[in-house]
Amino acid sequence: MLQFGTILLDMPFIQAALSGYTDYPMRLLARRFGCPLVFTGVMLDTISLHPKASREKKFQPFAQEHPVAAQIMGNEPKTLALSAAAFERAGYDAIDLNFACPVPKVLRRRRGGYLMQKPAVIREAYLRTREKVSCPLFMKIRIGFDSSEAAKEDFWTICENAARDGVSLFAIHGRTVEQQYKGAADWETIAQVKRRFPNLCIFGSGDISSAPTAVEKLRTSGVDGVILARGAVGNPWIFREVRALWEGRPLPPEPTLAEQKAVMLEHLEMILDFWPTRKAIPYFRKFAAGYCRRHPQRKQTMLALMKTRTAEQVYEVLEQFYSPPV
Repeated sequence: MLQFGTILLDMPFIQAALSGYTDYPMRLLARRFGCPLVFTGVMLDTISLHPKASREKKFQPFAQEHPVAAQIMGNEPKTLALSAAAFERAGYDAIDLNFACPVPKVLRRRRGGYLMQKPAVIREAYLRTREKVSCPLFMKIRIGFDSSEAAKEDFWTICENAARDGVSLFAIHGRTVEQQYKGAADWETIAQVKRRFPNLCIFGSGDISSAPTAVEKLRTSGVDGVILARGAVGNPWIFREVRALWEGRPLPPEPTLAEQKAVMLEHLEMILDFWPTRKAIPYFRKFAAGYCRRHPQRKQTMLALMKTRTAEQVYEVLEQFYSPPV
């Protein structure tokens, strides 16, 4: 059991904050399949400081998904702190500060992973935010801005500050910012941080595409928990599977085509309710590759889904590929 304020994790595997994916429908499905804590996609700190924007449905937590953390990103410590306080007032159970995002446009604006080069700014942002919120305060970083010695030094300074300042949950992605998502994640560096700072609660991230891999990384690295990111897109069953393995039970049976169809239909209906009609189907298609991975005709099913433009077309494809023959 891990506890962060009122948040109690009954297993050490949680869903990552994924920009453009972890909205309410994906979070709700993850919670239903056993994920003990979910995160919003990354949100700019300035959003919460505009009352009209912050009242939009996509920025609000919903009763069925708690506990849920708001992940925020910015480059000015004072603004980040004010934003965190606003999201806490909105009802989020924890705040997560993102200093890991490697997207080029984010780096150009000196946000996210850019700040891996600025340990003092990261520390100030954390301390200012800690003064403004009473909920658990998390932080996400990478193993450096690049592979230079200066970047490694900055990385260890950030880790030392996090341990000294008592970051509630310290998430580390095992790639540099420069790597983005290329190459294999470096779990040995994550493990070194845990060995050096045993009292710091560390969750590792990177290359977790299956339940067996998640459990193996937890046990071999010695970290406190594992974050499931891209492996959970279109795959809420991964949380049911990882829970079974963690509890010493065998992997549950693969979901039948009928079960897969039911979840996909529910996901689609939530997206149609949550997003404007013109955006809903393109948005649903982003999850197609993940869902189709479990289908025996994966390629044909995915190609058919990627051609859809209306909800009716999606229904037709699901009926064609996920209904048992008469």
